[in-house]
Amino acid sequence: MFRLGIPESHLRRVSVRITVIALAILLSGCTMFKELHDEQEIDNWAKDGESLAEAGRMKWSDYYSQYLHKITATPVTGQGLVAERLGIMITASQFYEQGRLDKDGFDSVRRVIGTYQTIDDAAANLLVRQALVRALERKESAAGQKSAAAPNR
Repeated sequence: MFRLGIPESHLRRVSVRITVIALAILLSGCTMFKELHDEQEIDNWAKDGESLAEAGRMKWSDYYSQYLHKITATPVTGQGLVAERLGIMITASQFYEQGRLDKDGFDSVRRVIGTYQTIDDAAANLLVRQALVRALERKESAAGQKSAAAPNR
């Protein structure tokens, strides 16, 4: 049987193809929505956790460790460089909690993170590592100057 000069079997194949394409678009839209929802959930947790850490109700190293765990447990695109950056911050926060890094140095590393938090590239991570190294060097230099100024007994 012909409909408008097109064989019925051809119409069925075309409608199946259109249905498959529509289903693929629908599923990819659902996946994108879930990913956006997961990212928003992590962002909300991060803001709440950061407030707790700033108030002293959570250790900074715990905050960054939990943040890293949440990022790696959630299938979000581009998380590798964010995970690397969080690893750097875990190290910085542990140095801060151990007294190897002073508050100004830790805050300077956090400022770099804040400045580049929306950039997921290796250059941003390099800047964070450099900020950590500079902060450690300033702390060591200040400690060296204090010990040099102390009278020998």
